[in-house]
Amino acid sequence: MNVCESDKLGYAFSTYGILRVDNILDADIVILNTCSVRAQAEQKAFSYLGRVEEFKQQKPNIKIVVIGCMAERLGLKIKQRFKDIDLVIGAKNADNIVFQIVSLCDVDDTKKQEQIDMPSDIVRYITIMKGCNNYCSYCVVPFVRGNEKSLDYRTIVDGCSLMVKNGAKEIMLLGQNVNSYQYENINFASLVEKVAAIKNLKRIRFMTNHPKDLNDDLINIMVREQKLCSHIHLPMQSASNKILKAMNRKYTYEHYLNLVDKLRTAISDISITTDIIVGFPGETDQDYKDTLNAIKTIRFGGLYVFKYSKRPNTKAFEMIDDVPIEEKKRRHAIVLEESNKISAEIVLKMLGSTQQVLVEKIENNIMETRTRNGRKVFVEGNKNYIGKQLNVNVKEVKKNLLFGDIV
Repeated sequence: MNVCESDKLGYAFSTYGILRVDNILDADIVILNTCSVRAQAEQKAFSYLGRVEEFKQQKPNIKIVVIGCMAERLGLKIKQRFKDIDLVIGAKNADNIVFQIVSLCDVDDTKKQEQIDMPSDIVRYITIMKGCNNYCSYCVVPFVRGNEKSLDYRTIVDGCSLMVKNGAKEIMLLGQNVNSYQYENINFASLVEKVAAIKNLKRIRFMTNHPKDLNDDLINIMVREQKLCSHIHLPMQSASNKILKAMNRKYTYEHYLNLVDKLRTAISDISITTDIIVGFPGETDQDYKDTLNAIKTIRFGGLYVFKYSKRPNTKAFEMIDDVPIEEKKRRHAIVLEESNKISAEIVLKMLGSTQQVLVEKIENNIMETRTRNGRKVFVEGNKNYIGKQLNVNVKEVKKNLLFGDIV
């Protein structure tokens, strides 16, 4: 989500002649787009701000701006800790970010261009909704981004069309819960159909999904629409119904398992990835083992596993954080090890197969490509292949990485 928003800001600034640079030494302004979902993300942001403040001692005229969820949650407390920050703009004030930063930089807004054509990355992201209504007991998102709001489908389709016009071949539709998208009479499945109708767009992905809202309409369109990739990210979080209830996830493990069966019956080669939280308040060793057994049963294509950390304002913040940190680390390590083992076995089965890939980029004549189910394949080639879909034969597997030749 933050990558998408930073990308959007970069385009908006370019209409004022403000361009992104690769080296902080060349920058006139540093914008830190922050996350607040987990404590570790905020700690990383604080560490970076400390380094940037040191740099400002050498270059006093540089501006420092903090935006995003951490900026929303902590507000001016950030400026109290880091005195050299020039501006803090929270996530709920996102629509005014460009104006405030342009004003800070004293840019002549009379020279603003309404729209500029600039080359696009092969893979682009677009936000289809903001905020969240689910209030999972561990999650700070509704408090820093507000309640759920679906964006106008016409604006989304126009944005996707512009990206494709400028060279994008794959678009990922983003939201905290894309399955609950609803604007007028257009639901998420209908929105996907409209985006799929864009000429020269080759692939569509989307995330994140919520098991309580994923429905047959979406599964059916994933079967029908060839532009939709055979991958879905479906956060499970836990396989213990007791813990799922405490998390306020509003589904059971049995419901989740039924969705997995539906998806795999409808789309035989689908890759299902997930999120897992270990060490949630009240998680017993048996609760954890239920989740580990579910991972072995379902065999996810990959997963993100997180050690629970208390987040202010959430329901879980009031719960007793009764799983010791060393036990959280142990559970985290075992889940990760099991996931890597399963992923390696899945990848090994792809050896010798022919896969359709999209060429995303190239470096030193080695192309980075991606299969329809989300696996990276490295292939020898040249820049003329960038943005094209190719068939490749998988000839080698190293850990979770695939290497192949053009067929």
